[in-house]
Amino acid sequence: MGRHGWTLTAAGVALLAASSVLIAATHRAHAAGEARAASDAPHAAVVELFTSEGCSSCPPADAVLERIGAASRASGRPVITLAFHVDYWDDLGWPDTFASPDFTARQRDYAGVFHGSGLYTPEMVVGGRDAFVGSDETRAEASVASALAQPLPVRVALRVTRTSPTEIRVHHTLVGSLPRDATLLLAVTERAATIDVKNGENAGRRLHHTDIVRATRASTVRDANGDDTVRLPWAPGPAEADVAAIVQRGDGTMAVLGAAREEVPR
Repeated sequence: MGRHGWTLTAAGVALLAASSVLIAATHRAHAAGEARAASDAPHAAVVELFTSEGCSSCPPADAVLERIGAASRASGRPVITLAFHVDYWDDLGWPDTFASPDFTARQRDYAGVFHGSGLYTPEMVVGGRDAFVGSDETRAEASVASALAQPLPVRVALRVTRTSPTEIRVHHTLVGSLPRDATLLLAVTERAATIDVKNGENAGRRLHHTDIVRATRASTVRDANGDDTVRLPWAPGPAEADVAAIVQRGDGTMAVLGAAREEVPR
């Protein structure tokens, strides 16, 4: 050892160089592992449209939802589109063919989360976080892109089987971390339908709908690392249908934590 420090031999220099290479390789492997973990994390954008056949402003929003759904299926992007037909237009000239008070209640839950002044159609909600007028296609595309860029903490897998002419069975597996009182919504959706409206604001129009929610089942999920099987009514089932599973926060927000969609066997 010299007076002011260490004197390295040739072997010491070689050892130090090898250690530096090892440290650099370790850092690169760690960074690659983080990148791989991020790429392996589930990504999905859930797009919900609250609409009504009795609302003259809704057909353009229905068309936006259809284009988003068609583009996602063509590209393989994990975008789940859902049309919830609300019932508060039903007394104004035309009862919506697919309306349900349960769907109105879901929109009311969102209004509470977003501290809105009331319910309106068409309203689009993306990722359980972003709400806006459903006919705003530019906003919708930007919101979907933003949702797809964010990894989700819960991975969802579905397996759907038909058990009888009036029932389907949905097996779901959730893997990840959940906050307290997270919720799971299972939704059966009909791919497409065309309705001739006789009265109300859309009287005389033929309306085309896609990804129409026909039945739902909601439950509280306390453990994400498990699976379950539930039965859903199927009477009569549409020719082309899907089941969507959406896991959301239940502690004052409704942010989507995980989602998946599976086709119902014909």
